[in-house]
This record gives sequence, structure tokens and C-alpha cells, in this order.
Amino acid sequence: MGAMTDEFFEVPCPECKSVLIIRRRDGKLMETRKPLLEETTGDRFEDAYERVRRAGNEIERKVAEAREREKGKMDRLNALFNDSLEKAKKKGPVQKPKREVDLD
Repeated sequence: MGAMTDEFFEVPCPECKSVLIIRRRDGKLMETRKPLLEETTGDRFEDAYERVRRAGNEIERKVAEAREREKGKMDRLNALFNDSLEKAKKKGPVQKPKREVDLD
């Protein structure tokens, strides 16, 4: 059976690995502590630390992917700009369009 304190019982559920906190005096369920990880170590502090570590790794992975996408996007934009610049150079110098005011 789970750990006992003066006021509460802690009963682990073998099915879902939750810990039920039950008040001794009247048997009322006070709290249900769901596991922080699927493969729990049994120590909530260690589980919380592992969960935060995994979240940090996931964030780092997503940031790296976003950087790669942006780098690829910038490379495509630079290539498009250079192609357009070459086409413009081949066409020759650009002249200012004539305006009605200039025709006088």
C-alpha cells in the first residue's frame, strides 16, 4: 500500500500510475496526482526535471528547424534578386518615363 502520513493516505493506482491522496478521517479523495511522464521514476521532482529538460530540447530543435527554413528562404530571395539584377543589366540602362509636363 502507499505511503501514509498522520492526516492522509497516498495510494498509487497500478493502472494509470496516478497517486490518490485520501483523507484518513473520512476517506474523502482530496487530490489526484497524475504522473508527469508516462515512464515515471516514482520521484515527482525527478519527473518534473525530466519533463522540463525534454521541453527545452524540443524548443531547441524547433528553433534550429526555423533557422534552417529562414536560411533557405533567404538563399532563394538572394537568388531571385541576383537573377532579376542580371536581367535588368542585359536590358540596358533604364530611362525615366516622359511626363506630360516634360513635353512642353
